[in-house]
Amino acid sequence: MTNQNVGFKLLAAAFITFIFTAPILWMVLSAFKTINDIYAIPPVWIPDFTYLDNFKLLLSENWEFLLNSVIVTLGATALCMIFALPAAFGLVNFRFRGQEFLADWILSTRMMPPIAAAVPIFIVFNTLGMLDTLPALILVYAGFNLPFAVWVSMSFFRNIPKEVIEAARVEGCTWFQTFRLVALPLAKSGIATVATFVFIFAWNELLLSLFLTSREAKTFPVVISSFSTVTKTYWELISAATIIQILPPVIFTLLMQRHIVSGLTMGAVKN
Repeated sequence: MTNQNVGFKLLAAAFITFIFTAPILWMVLSAFKTINDIYAIPPVWIPDFTYLDNFKLLLSENWEFLLNSVIVTLGATALCMIFALPAAFGLVNFRFRGQEFLADWILSTRMMPPIAAAVPIFIVFNTLGMLDTLPALILVYAGFNLPFAVWVSMSFFRNIPKEVIEAARVEGCTWFQTFRLVALPLAKSGIATVATFVFIFAWNELLLSLFLTSREAKTFPVVISSFSTVTKTYWELISAATIIQILPPVIFTLLMQRHIVSGLTMGAVKN
């Protein structure tokens, strides 16, 4: 490969990266601008990064909804993993009639868009008196992410050598002990990968929260959507909220990065 071809590919990659990151970059810059600077012509390219009034105004009025998002996301992720990991381990290691059908059925439920079940879920939670509550959102988010978590976790548990599981059973471990003491430590990188994706899916979910909440349990994505009205769009608040919205997934992913890379490559090379 010639240097000219390498240079062309690098230039093309840089251009494509710029196309995808430019809107995010512009949103980040707009978070530190006044409303006059946002609409200024010619544009104000470099804002005053000490200008934090947009963040102060946003958090002073909406900090409780940001807290709702944190509680719901962490709760849904934890609940989803609590049910997904034992289910995935059982589907991989137990043999019973209809095993493959059950695994395929679990995956098929993920193909239904969550908003398609919004009306039945609304009726159920309304009957139970759980509308506009955090436990309701935690249950819904965990439920809709459960098929994905089970299916992906199965692939990681399959990569654990059967000899290790059999050795643990021969040594007298119960199935629960084998799961807790052997399978979970060996698949921790894969588990971190699944938890990261579940966290991101739950954190960014909008439609169900918009449908099932009104005030008390409203999450941060719903707050962001409220800044665009029929008469006006509050770009300064949207920009500030966008930065806050993308920070937790980025931080969570960076903390899990080592495990994610290891998890994504589990089983890539077979001895």
